[in-house]
Amino acid sequence: MSVELHPDIEALDKSSLCYSIYSQLYHNFFNSQQKKDEEHPYGIVEGDDTSIRLKNTAYGFASAIAGAVAGEGASGGGGLMLEYLKKSGGDMTGLLRAQYGFEAGVRNTRILETYVQEQSDEEGVVTAVEYGVRLTGALRVGGDSLYLGGRQVLRYDADEGVATLDAPTIDLRSAEIHSSGRLLFGDEESGIVISPTHLLVGGMQVYHQGNANLGHVNWEMQDATVRRDLAVSGNSALKGDLEALQGVSLGDDGKSLLTFSGEDVALSGFLSFLDGYGIRIGGTPVLVRADRDKIQLGSLGGDLLLGTDQTPKIRLFSGLSDLDGECLMLSPYGKACFPGSLTVRHNYGAELLSSYRVDASDEGIVIHKNLRLGSSGGFLIRGENGGLALSSPVAYDEAQSQVLIPRRTFLGHRSSTSLYAPQNRRSESFFITTDGDFITVDTPLEARGHIGIDGSYTRLTDGILYLTEALRLQAVTEGIKHYGNSFFKGALSSEFFSSGFAGSGWAIQTNLTTGSVTATFDEIVARKKFRAYEFEVMKINATNGSLWVSDSCSGDQVEKIA
Repeated sequence: MSVELHPDIEALDKSSLCYSIYSQLYHNFFNSQQKKDEEHPYGIVEGDDTSIRLKNTAYGFASAIAGAVAGEGASGGGGLMLEYLKKSGGDMTGLLRAQYGFEAGVRNTRILETYVQEQSDEEGVVTAVEYGVRLTGALRVGGDSLYLGGRQVLRYDADEGVATLDAPTIDLRSAEIHSSGRLLFGDEESGIVISPTHLLVGGMQVYHQGNANLGHVNWEMQDATVRRDLAVSGNSALKGDLEALQGVSLGDDGKSLLTFSGEDVALSGFLSFLDGYGIRIGGTPVLVRADRDKIQLGSLGGDLLLGTDQTPKIRLFSGLSDLDGECLMLSPYGKACFPGSLTVRHNYGAELLSSYRVDASDEGIVIHKNLRLGSSGGFLIRGENGGLALSSPVAYDEAQSQVLIPRRTFLGHRSSTSLYAPQNRRSESFFITTDGDFITVDTPLEARGHIGIDGSYTRLTDGILYLTEALRLQAVTEGIKHYGNSFFKGALSSEFFSSGFAGSGWAIQTNLTTGSVTATFDEIVARKKFRAYEFEVMKINATNGSLWVSDSCSGDQVEKIA
């Protein structure tokens, strides 16, 4: 009868530990045999019955060794080698230590390294040793704070877009500070504001040589010529027109309030209007004191324009209200309220966002198209078919370039197809569908009631796994109760098992070489019949009045004699 190769050998994973042990053992067994040649006609040759027996034997040893390394009942992922990191990479469960240096990088490029540097004096004597970490690539800090010496020195508020540098003393040494914006010390009302166009102290502009009104002006009057200064200590009464083509400065109590210079008229005081009066342009009032506490600002029949090309911003010191004055539409600090409605467009495109109201229970905001997070190419949220569609790209690094593959997930409600749906009423389900291959969660997934498979009776409840209503696994006190027949493809054993007379535990195992099934127990009790086609006895003890001692025996039939 020819010898057959064990069927599991062809199915071995060539990257597995079991295959590595099997291959090494077989080559050692084969090479230790006498090779077949003219002088040794009965020697071994690859593929004959002897080589097949050696393969089966090597597989038996390799399977046992690999099983011991992986641990009883495991699939090869744990055991004795659980705490070691593979040379090809993997995950560690223990602490990583590198007390004598460490380097890390990606794509064969060093990005991070530890270093030690000795510092010597002029005579070459080492006076100090510096230990540190050196970065040769970009550093991206995912948090919002940077600590130096145990102190939070730098903090960034992403919502407000504000970075805060905090230290008792900030010494810039000989550094040059350049800013195209503003510098603010304290608050704007009582502090100091420095910008490229002005300097304010306590909310008031500081005048200097560049913007002060220097009055070295000669006065020239009709019928009189003043070569130098003209000082009038008393009152002056002019009966005719006053012509001052080289500049005018008017004021009161020794203070200049109105000056004329070039094309500019400067007012250094308050311009007061009585009720119903103001400023007219072309005969049309554009600024009118409508009441004692109201000012009306208008145009000449066209649009009212605020700001020019030279105006960087318009600042509100008071809020903007609606016509009735009941709603503050825009506050000085950006709080907005639009009681009528709200519509948002981009570059005169279609409506992107608007408000709606049916009644007090149904009102809100409508996103007409896309809602992206982070940037214009970021995570996409869109309403579709009464549900919510989420889209984002998946990045792959291929051939020194990044390939982006868009993926879409849809969330909504539909009629339930669960076999456990209530039969006395309609039933609905919240469903998630995606064109990705899997849905993965990074934290434990918990549910009230049960976790099941749609359209199937399989479900998991507290302490019970239902495969059908009749077939299930149920947790009981100190064990598991099986409902239905049990079929085992592999071995069945206690947690710890060793064979032989001095062994421990129990097991029902299949011999991978012969295919025979062996059951090992400490004691077997048969309440009725005990049948065996072949009975091999190592030791027999008979009590209750009889003694039977036999080195070897076999019986075809046992009959009780009264």
